[in-house]
Amino acid sequence: MKSKTAYKRVMIALEGELHDDLILKYSAYLLSFFEVDQLFLLHVSPDLSLEPELQHKYKDVLASKEENLEKFFEELHHYAFGEDAPHKLHIVLEEGQAFEKILRQCHIKDIDLLIMGRRASDTDHELIGARIAEQGPCSVLLIPETSSCEINEVFLPLDFSAAGQGAVHFSKELMQVCDAEVNCLHFFNPASGYLKSAEAEKELRQDIKAKAQQEWLNYKEELNLEETWTCELIENRGQAPTHAIFLAEQSGSDLIVISSKGRTASASVLMGSFAKETVRMNRKIPIIILKRKRENLDFFGALKDLVD
Repeated sequence: MKSKTAYKRVMIALEGELHDDLILKYSAYLLSFFEVDQLFLLHVSPDLSLEPELQHKYKDVLASKEENLEKFFEELHHYAFGEDAPHKLHIVLEEGQAFEKILRQCHIKDIDLLIMGRRASDTDHELIGARIAEQGPCSVLLIPETSSCEINEVFLPLDFSAAGQGAVHFSKELMQVCDAEVNCLHFFNPASGYLKSAEAEKELRQDIKAKAQQEWLNYKEELNLEETWTCELIENRGQAPTHAIFLAEQSGSDLIVISSKGRTASASVLMGSFAKETVRMNRKIPIIILKRKRENLDFFGALKDLVD
């Protein structure tokens, strides 16, 4: 059974390292549930040329660096996807800065889903995947180096907004095609600071949680979710992304699904603060950031809309 989600054009960014093997295996597993027409393997190198001495000495017998890389990535692809993969494979080799080149290729190739690795050792300024998830034109899947190639439990943070419905539909389809369990989470507004009486504050907190529960029931009915779907409601005390990642790790989640939520309906290129921090902090669980591709603006266009 295939998902109805349209990921016709998928790009996988590879670094030419051991982690690439896991990225491709996980991608092969996940993409087996989707209809993929074109698969692009992208590698960005600071310099694709060989040293001049080597070029001259071995010019008659030494294959170019591009040829070697292309053969290497083709072999990795065949090992992960099999030689009879239904999609058409393209190898794209670029020179330069990874962030700019990956972002540019996503635009040029009209990519629906970009897949990248995530290393636990990366510092904030090295989080290229997080930056592309924030500024890129398409959905992004980040795969940590400790990931397992299966999806049994999906972790789904919700804010009950229209912008988040795509994440719900995606999770619902995953539940159907790979028999996964979906665990929803919602952080409601805190009650502290409103009232001086502790008793009154306790009562207010209960009312706010009851309101969140009703919002969940309305949302659940609106999206026609099965009765078995539940949502954990937690008061947001200022550390929602940290708390969400902790709960996802504790419950053994295999994938975090989150919608990129812009400050305007069309500017989802600017992720909401919760999504942005969750993507930046999470280093252990695969996470997919869903974007409504056709409605995205480029980064500067989105900023212009916010100012106008």
